[in-house]
Amino acid sequence: MKILLCEKFPEIKKEYLDYLEDNNKFFELWDNYKQEEIEAVIIRSNTEINSDFLNKYKNLQFVARVWVWLDKVDLKECEKRNIKVLNTPGANADSVADLVLAWVLNLSRNLWKPFDWVENRYEYMWFEFGQKSVWIIGFGNIWRKIYERFKAFWVKKFYIFDPFLKKVEVEENKYCEFIEDKNELFKNSDIISFHIPLLESTKDFLWKKEIKLLKPDVVLVNTSRGWIINEKVLIHFLKENSESRFFADVWEEEPSDPKLELLELENVLITPHIWAMTKQAEEKMHFFKELI
Repeated sequence: MKILLCEKFPEIKKEYLDYLEDNNKFFELWDNYKQEEIEAVIIRSNTEINSDFLNKYKNLQFVARVWVWLDKVDLKECEKRNIKVLNTPGANADSVADLVLAWVLNLSRNLWKPFDWVENRYEYMWFEFGQKSVWIIGFGNIWRKIYERFKAFWVKKFYIFDPFLKKVEVEENKYCEFIEDKNELFKNSDIISFHIPLLESTKDFLWKKEIKLLKPDVVLVNTSRGWIINEKVLIHFLKENSESRFFADVWEEEPSDPKLELLELENVLITPHIWAMTKQAEEKMHFFKELI
């Protein structure tokens, strides 16, 4: 099979595709090839698979995305043309879970602060992790991994809001309680972590009405999509509630930089979309058994 890598390193790392070399021939964008010869394409973040693209590559059998979601691919158009669409769901779950756990632990003791002198050591005092309740929005692959990690730190109260799951599916997990009313979730949460896709129904999931319900010392974690939380109302809340904390690996303006007003707040930590940035996650995201 002739496979085109549609994006340059580091988006697509060819060394992680070595397992395909015996039965396939790779082409990169600068190589000499004919579009009609290409039978499979591998994309990541910068390539849109739409009708214009598919009209150029008339003999495609596979579209493979090195990522968890398929928002860059017109699935209906691919189905119409009998093109199989591949991705790697769950490949980054451990990487994201480790990141969330690391930063919540960090925030629980204010370790994000620069070194302060001994007389100021009480500035690092906040809460013991195991004494808090964790409220989870979206109980999919990633949060099940995080749930297992948090249990190891003696967290025994997990409240789950997920409109795609049934009560029995949630409560078969130890310490988990199914929540149907998201207002109850926002009103009672110590730690809230967002793990839901960006849809019309989930955009501004945390907005004016919900933000008024939050505890003044809540910890908010967002590793899903920036538009899940309305940043304008979030910034106002964080300014008014200095004991609250916000950690995010995503933001509204991606791929541009986050709002300076958000970055400058002392109770905010933002990382540059690094949730899948481990060698193990990268390798798993490049694995497509259907192409072997």
